[in-house]
Amino acid sequence: MHARVSTASAQPGRETFPRARRIGARRDFREAYEKGAKQHGRLVVVFARPRPEGGLRLGITATRKSGGAVLRNRARRRVREIFRRWRAATPDCAVDLVVNVSARATRAPYAALQAEVAGLLGRATAALSKEAASKAAETK
Repeated sequence: MHARVSTASAQPGRETFPRARRIGARRDFREAYEKGAKQHGRLVVVFARPRPEGGLRLGITATRKSGGAVLRNRARRRVREIFRRWRAATPDCAVDLVVNVSARATRAPYAALQAEVAGLLGRATAALSKEAASKAAETK
């Protein structure tokens, strides 16, 4: 018999990816596309949208243009791993992040993908923080 391990209770410093950190609803993806800040890269495009509920969530899309199922799933796993490590090194914020994987990303070395995704995630959250600070200053 296998023991079940729950990752839902994510403790500080742990690099888990529980369901609470995932974007699953189509409407949340659409809102990120329509209302979110867009950051372009050679391998991926990152959309960031502030969340009033709090918490940092990630959604990943890879179309069939990116390649077969094996390549798409490998790219998604890599992006999830990059996100987990990036999140462990950054402060928690209330943002939905959607990463669109391109065909180039499926063939790119992990180091190149990591450098680009981590950089774009940082830029996207920084842009939202700056925007939120300017809105807060306007209301005062």
